[in-house]
Amino acid sequence: MIRLRLGAPLVAALFRLTSLAGVLTAALVVTEGVAFADDETGVLTSRHKTYESPQNFAFEVRVGPYHPRVDTAPDLGSKGPYQAEFGDSLRWEVAVEFDWQIYRIPHLGTIGAGVSVGYTTSSAIAPLVTPVMGSTLSGESTNLTIYPTYAVAVLRVDVLSRELHVPFVPYAKAGFGLAFWRASNTGGTSSVKGVIGEGNSYGEQLAIGLALDLNFLDRRTSQGFDNATGVNHTFIFGELQDYNLNGLWGLQAHALYVGNQNWTLGLGFEF
Repeated sequence: MIRLRLGAPLVAALFRLTSLAGVLTAALVVTEGVAFADDETGVLTSRHKTYESPQNFAFEVRVGPYHPRVDTAPDLGSKGPYQAEFGDSLRWEVAVEFDWQIYRIPHLGTIGAGVSVGYTTSSAIAPLVTPVMGSTLSGESTNLTIYPTYAVAVLRVDVLSRELHVPFVPYAKAGFGLAFWRASNTGGTSSVKGVIGEGNSYGEQLAIGLALDLNFLDRRTSQGFDNATGVNHTFIFGELQDYNLNGLWGLQAHALYVGNQNWTLGLGFEF
């Protein structure tokens, strides 16, 4: 049998090498743990890249008061049929809008096209032409239902938010509006002297507004939401609208003035 006898210097060297290997192994474990933690928070962008997805569209949901301008038609004189029938109670419109942001103007914002559809209705108990036993109200309801729609060009000036980190986005819209309307009662669509109580009115549509980009509240969360869903920006907005549905400068004869000037509040997403 051959015995290998290790001298004290060799044993000491092996002990130092073993200790150094242990220290290096522990350091690698710790380093990997820190790297994994940083990767989870998005700090190590070399392993977990964050990005802003392409932005081409916007979607809005909004609500606001709606008071049709029926009584402003010049051929009605001072009769005011809408006021007489429905009074001045507050009515509301609910609407959605979809925009295609076609082109980005450098250092300014986007310009594109948008379409919208809304819904509003006015209801009241129909009055009696001749009072019965002191009552002036019938047991029949009367309604005016309006579906305002429009197609517009949209300019969004988002340079403040994108380049200066000021979370406000002013915008403007202009285009063509078309409202479908229906007057009805308990028996169905109204009819007076053979004239059916339904139709459409068209005209110009204008709006200006201001949006608050909510990404500034938590940019890390908004970035994660973008990475997961493709939604670049979430915003709330206030808008002043003018549905000038009066027949487009007389091109539509005897148009029912169902347009409205109103403010709206809403929630939107860009993606």
